[in-house]
Amino acid sequence: MQSNKNYEIKCRVRNLIKLKKLLLSDKSYTYSEESQKDIYYKVKEGRLKLRIINFSIANLIFYKRTDKRKIRTSEYILSRTNDFRQLENILNSQFETLTVVSKQRNIFIKDNIRIHLDKVKRLGEFLEIEIIYKDLKSAKKLMDFYINFLDLNGEDFIKNSYSDLLIKKDYVRTKKGYGTSHNDESALRDEAEKRKNRNAYCV
Repeated sequence: MQSNKNYEIKCRVRNLIKLKKLLLSDKSYTYSEESQKDIYYKVKEGRLKLRIINFSIANLIFYKRTDKRKIRTSEYILSRTNDFRQLENILNSQFETLTVVSKQRNIFIKDNIRIHLDKVKRLGEFLEIEIIYKDLKSAKKLMDFYINFLDLNGEDFIKNSYSDLLIKKDYVRTKKGYGTSHNDESALRDEAEKRKNRNAYCV
């Protein structure tokens, strides 16, 4: 089964509007906006999510990524569907839902480069840069250019996925006793520990 490879970063942003204006000023990008709902499922390794786009179509995505650094590589397999409701029903019958990430995404695409400006429900505003690569050395050089071009601060880089951040947020909320059962708290704690010890991750 053939997979694609990404070299990527994710960071919190301080001025999403400024970044959007800067990227829109360059007409060489293909620009689009999407409403995305990512449903993450518990699987034995890697991560599996159903991404519902604009409440009409969806991508089923499986990928693995090592989250040891804030700039990282990943491998993924993607399958598109126009009948996401049936697929969602099948997935829900076979897998336990891990978490759900809802976001508004501004997408800028040029060649093998994807830049995402995200407003994530309950988390805030973020930027992602993904470079699909065959030659990692070239991808690293290109990433350095975009980090400088967008004036990104390394202190804002994060290695966690949105799903990880939400799980952590819910776990902290649970520990403070905000209306979650003991069983739910144990499940969140166990899942956080499993995520910590896994070698394979994805966004």
